[in-house]
Order: sequence, then structure tokens, then C-alpha cells
Amino acid sequence: MSSEVLAGVLGAWSVTHAALGIYFLLAFALGRRERELVLFSLLCFAFAVSSLGEALDYVGHTLAAYVFSDTLTHGGYIVGAAVNLHFAMAFARVKERRAIALVLYAVAFGFELVNLSGRLWVGHTELTTMLFGSPVRFSIGVPSAACDLLYGVGFLETFGATMLLLRAYFLGRKEALSALVGAGVILPALLNDVGLASGWVKHSVGLLPHAFLLYAFSVASALLLRYRIAKGELESAATTLRARTEELRHSHAELQQIQDELSSKRQLAVVGELAAAIAHEVRNPLAVIVNAVAGLRRSSLRPEDRATLLDIIEEEAGRLNRLVGDLLRFARPFSVSRQRVSLVEMANRFNDAPESQPPVEVRVDGAPDAETVWVDPNLFRLVFDHLISNARQSMRDGGTVDVRIRKDENAAEPGVRIEIVDSGHGMPADVRRRALDPFFTTRPSGTGLGLPIVQRIVQAHGGWLAIESAEGVGTTVTLHFPIAQPSSPSQRPPASIAS
Repeated sequence: MSSEVLAGVLGAWSVTHAALGIYFLLAFALGRRERELVLFSLLCFAFAVSSLGEALDYVGHTLAAYVFSDTLTHGGYIVGAAVNLHFAMAFARVKERRAIALVLYAVAFGFELVNLSGRLWVGHTELTTMLFGSPVRFSIGVPSAACDLLYGVGFLETFGATMLLLRAYFLGRKEALSALVGAGVILPALLNDVGLASGWVKHSVGLLPHAFLLYAFSVASALLLRYRIAKGELESAATTLRARTEELRHSHAELQQIQDELSSKRQLAVVGELAAAIAHEVRNPLAVIVNAVAGLRRSSLRPEDRATLLDIIEEEAGRLNRLVGDLLRFARPFSVSRQRVSLVEMANRFNDAPESQPPVEVRVDGAPDAETVWVDPNLFRLVFDHLISNARQSMRDGGTVDVRIRKDENAAEPGVRIEIVDSGHGMPADVRRRALDPFFTTRPSGTGLGLPIVQRIVQAHGGWLAIESAEGVGTTVTLHFPIAQPSSPSQRPPASIAS
């Protein structure tokens, strides 16, 4: 094998390394965002440079050509040794590798400066050796102390990379075995070339470019094998997930059946509670009416007693009528017909009402940016009627009901916050907890459906209601709802009661 043939082989190796580098760089750019791909690409390019330098050495015939080829070869080796160790650290998932890599590249940069300055050698010697029966001529640079240091550092970097790949294999990275095979060839080749340059080895040629090619293909095989292993693991995980999904589907179907049964039982329980509450609320006025009618049947009844009993019948019949009206209003779904409404004007209606006893003033404080909203005017009149009426009745000695209308800046979507504040007797804790329960009331003539109806109206507008009250201090009812028709139902809780 002549020098020219060997140079051609090494040139082919250089092209092969460059092609491998481009392939894995494209793999990184097209979606496999793994740092090892970039590092391996850089390693292949460094191998390409060193192989090209070796090829030029075999066809060089002047000292200048020998110096240039050795500079190119060692330039590739210097970068390749640093990148190889960095690649092995990434492959083995070494922590704090960024700081170590910075040191590696700083050292490599220093050696590159020495290399470019020509201080790695103190001279060059032309050698001729027999390879497969043919003479092969090449040059050997006589190493300086800096070059000897470079060889020592390069050997340590290569040995460290091999140990890291071995560590990755023992930690379960089975694909590292392929890379280890190639790394095992690098070390003997490195010793051969260092010995050849130092004069320890005679009758040999540079082996590192050939070893690098084997190493490059072994590492490429390891990276490809990793993807195959990962694909198998993903397929196994997908199979497991499909099985688990099927199990969950069966469990969900069973759970849905149980939930349907519970919902049916819960609905029956609610209907039973509602029927019991209605029966209780209806029975009392009916009992009063029955007693009054029995009294009216007495022939000896005085006219003034008859008038009293008729008034009682009328009052209890009106109570039954209010109960039925509130019950229908509570049970019937609300159909919201939004219009532009001035909340300030709606609240000020109560100041035009006949003077109440004791006198209670309704003071309205509305912000201009929240005064006009899109709501159902009929339903919101009912809201103000119930809430302001409750506030008035809680103040036995008179006072002021404050209605504050503000734009809610803390809401996810533009909204209005209405606070109705009284200074009445407030609610005890047990009353406050049950304030929104249907048919719960502390007023003798109340139906217990006022606040539940208000709550449902506010919910129908995409809002929420909250009550704060302290016994002896007063009560604040807060409403929040969107200024305009909301695109999606409010995600806030339907109601809350805070102390």
C-alpha cells in the first residue's frame, strides 16, 4: 500500500466523519433536541479535520507541507479529545458537567494557540516504513515539552471518557456497550501514535484516524440503539396505558352507574325534604284558617269577633298565596332577558317608597363605570326588593342601608360588585350558616325563599353571592356578576357565607 493509496483512504475517512457529523446535526435540528447529538456532531467534525491532516502528511514532500499537516492533525485531536470527554459526560449524565466542560475547552483553547504558533515541535523527521510490502513515507514532528503535556492531557481525557462510558453501562445504559467497543480501540491507537511521535515505536504508521472511524460508528450505533430501546419502552408503556385506560373505562362506567343511583336517591331525599317543608309551611296557616272557620260557625259570635276571624283568614290566605308564588318562582327555571339597566336608579326607587316605621334611609353610592350593566330588570328588581327589605326589617330602631356599586377589578372578567350593608341586629352563627337554605326563616310571616331566590337569580346572570354578618353589628350581602353577558358560566362558587 503506497503513501498515495493510504492518503486516499484517510481522505475517505475524513469525508465519512464529516457526513456523520452533518447527519446527527440534522437529526438535532429536525426534532431530536438532545445535546449529545450536537456534541457527537462536533466530535465527528474534529475527526474529519484530523483525518484530513493525516492524509495530507502522506502526500507532503516539503517541510512546510509537513508542518501544515501536523498542525491540522493536532488541531483536530485537541478539539476532539475535549469534545469526546464532554460527550461522554453528557452520555453518562454527569452532574455539574457545564463547569467541567468550560475548563476542558479553556485548556483546549490554550493548546490550540500553542499548536498554531508551531511550538508543539522542535523539528520534523521524515520516515519510511513498509506496509503490506510497499514503502510508506510520512513525517514525524519531534515533540516539545508542550507537546508531551498535550499527549498526557489527551490520554487522560480519552481514558476518562472511556471510564464514563463504562460507568453508564454498569448503571443500566445497555446502549453504552457499543460505544465502549470503539473506545477500547482508541486507547491502543493513541499509545501507538504517541509512541511513534516520541520515537518509542518503530516501523508503524498513525492508527488514530482508523480507530476514530470505528469509534464514530460505534457511538452512532449506540445513539441509534438508544432510540430503538426508547421506542420499545414507549410501545410497552403505550400498551400498558391502553390496558389501564380500558380498566379505567370499566371503572368509570361502574362509578357512573353508582353515581346515577346515588343521584336518584339524593333527588328523592331532596324531594322528600321539600315536600316535608312545604307541608309544614302549609299546615300552619291551614290550621289557623280551619280554627277561624270553626269560630265563624258559632251563632253566638259577636260582630267584632267575626271581623277579627275574617281578618285572620285573609292574612293566612295571603301568606299561603305568597308561599305558593315564592315556591313557583324558586322552582321555575329563570329565563334571563338582558337589557341595559341603571343599578343606581333601580336602588334609588326605595327612597321614593312610603316612609317606613321606624324610618330607614337607603343611601346609594354608585361608581360611573359600573352604574350601567346588562341584566334582566324584572329579576334584579326582585333582588333589590328582597335584600333591601331584609336590611330594613333587621334595623328595629331605624338607620341607613348603604348600597355600594363598584367595578370589580380583581375579577377574571369585567364585573360589578354590589354590597348591601345594614347596621341591624345581625345574624347568629347558626342562622348565618342556614341563611340560604330553602324555607329557613326567622320572620313569623316569611316563607324562607327570599334569599334562595336571590341566589338563583344572581347565578342565572353568571355571578355569585356571599353573606357576611356579625351579631349586634350588622350584615353585608355581596353580589358579583359580569357587566355584559358572560361567554361562559362563572367559575366562582355559587354561594358562600363568611363570618
